[in-house]
Amino acid sequence: MAQRSIRQIVYDTMYLQNTLAGKIFNVFLIACIVLSVMVVLAYSIPSVAAEYWFAVNYLEFFFTVLFTIEYLLRVWCTPSPKSYIFSSFGVIDFLSIAPTWVTILFPLFPSLALLRLFRVLRILRLVKLLQYLNDTYLMVQVLRNSRRRIAVLSLWILVLVVIFGTLMYVIEGHAHGFTSIPISIYWAIVTLTTVGYGDITPQTVLGKIVGAVIMLIGYSMIVVLAGVISQKFTEAKTNVQEKVCSACGGDGHAIDAVYCKHCGNLL
Repeated sequence: MAQRSIRQIVYDTMYLQNTLAGKIFNVFLIACIVLSVMVVLAYSIPSVAAEYWFAVNYLEFFFTVLFTIEYLLRVWCTPSPKSYIFSSFGVIDFLSIAPTWVTILFPLFPSLALLRLFRVLRILRLVKLLQYLNDTYLMVQVLRNSRRRIAVLSLWILVLVVIFGTLMYVIEGHAHGFTSIPISIYWAIVTLTTVGYGDITPQTVLGKIVGAVIMLIGYSMIVVLAGVISQKFTEAKTNVQEKVCSACGGDGHAIDAVYCKHCGNLL
């Protein structure tokens, strides 16, 4: 009976965000996630990694142990461990701790490039923050509901950058840096997205006119896309109710939701 009670306390603390213990746990975990990501970023700086090698590695090991304990406790206390393990956040939780254990257990890893990839995967801890933002699921739902419009808009963008890129290749040519159609398409993408690196710029009057047209089209598309997403977000916001998952305790599900957005359990 005592073991079952402890399990229930751990479950309420880790999964129920509307309790005092749950809120304190979430704040503590968010702080650890941010600090651990900062450690990973610091490790990628050669001077910092060389001078503070011991401190950086010690902190990384500490956070890995901490997140490993969290992962095991989540698996242990949830009524449906399989649902959590194979849920999106369960996979992210596992991938965020696996790289460090791989480097510790297999120090002579065969591929240095693959080893670096595993180390960079620790940055996935930052994705864990998404499960503590109430509107994360809404945004995912909005993007899913708008996928057809986004796909059509993306197709239009693809067509436009190919057309304008080819046009600029003909107008400007090799003399002004537009040495090939792919290079010109790259310039069109940079210009359409209003980034404007400035590494390639039109020099002729006609080329500048075309560049101005592309920039205006880019701003128009941004406005259209923002309008579509904001409209869908408002619609989705009105269709959300406090529907709690019996497996993980997650709430904030849509009225027509069938599966839990946190662990994938059937609602």
